[in-house]
Amino acid sequence: MPDAFLDSSVAIGLIFRNAGERWSCAQAIPAGAARSCSRYVIFEIGRGFLLNLIVLHNTSFGHRSVADLLLATRSGQLRYRHHRSDTWFGAFVDYLTTLDEKDGKLGESLQLEEFRAKLAACIRRGWKKLHTDFKPLTNDVGCREDLPSPVRGHDGLLEHLLPTDECGNPSACRLQDFFAVHRHAASDLADRLDSLPQSSKDTETTRRIAALRHLLEVPHGKRFLGKQCHHCGDALICLEAPPSHMIVTKNRKHFEPIAAILGKTVAIALTARTTKPSES
Repeated sequence: MPDAFLDSSVAIGLIFRNAGERWSCAQAIPAGAARSCSRYVIFEIGRGFLLNLIVLHNTSFGHRSVADLLLATRSGQLRYRHHRSDTWFGAFVDYLTTLDEKDGKLGESLQLEEFRAKLAACIRRGWKKLHTDFKPLTNDVGCREDLPSPVRGHDGLLEHLLPTDECGNPSACRLQDFFAVHRHAASDLADRLDSLPQSSKDTETTRRIAALRHLLEVPHGKRFLGKQCHHCGDALICLEAPPSHMIVTKNRKHFEPIAAILGKTVAIALTARTTKPSES
């Protein structure tokens, strides 16, 4: 029985989401399989999903109720457009599910305070659980291992001082060492993704091909574009996954072709249709 190597979508589902999502993600993992992850995945969650939850938490201080906040974030206002609406919507769903279980007895202002408190606890507890729930935490990619935890300032706002400005600095990460080991596989992956029919190459895949080639071309020890590492996320996770493990993801569209090229096995977790633990 293969153990499970989790991508960010499944790690998020297991730790941060409602009971239905946790149950659905768990169904894709073989019974009794160890659940492992990587520091690259944790960093990806921190600079993406968790950042969006922190922004939502801090944005909530400018509104009077959960309904007001939900309406504003779904109104198309420019100040919200650059954030992940699906992440924010998931946070609202998770909270409203909890509220429904309490028969919605809280007043609107108290609902907002509770929403903010639950979101803050979810962020801090979830970041800790990412480091403790999945063993082993591999780091073949060579991500920073001294990532700080989210903290609350005197003004009540949360901040997470991830060193994203150091992405691309060879003295801060060991990604170039990883590419030196996996150069042939990464080069073959870029070429074979590029050879896919045009209809199979969306914007994300096109960026991934260019990013892989950028990282392969920059001389060892020279600074590279950190964003190119980010664009390679799915490819790096598949490259890093041990051959003995099954990669578990919700992202069938991008992981299946990458894993097939690399000869890795993938299991697909489905998005839950209900917030309940199971569908009988």
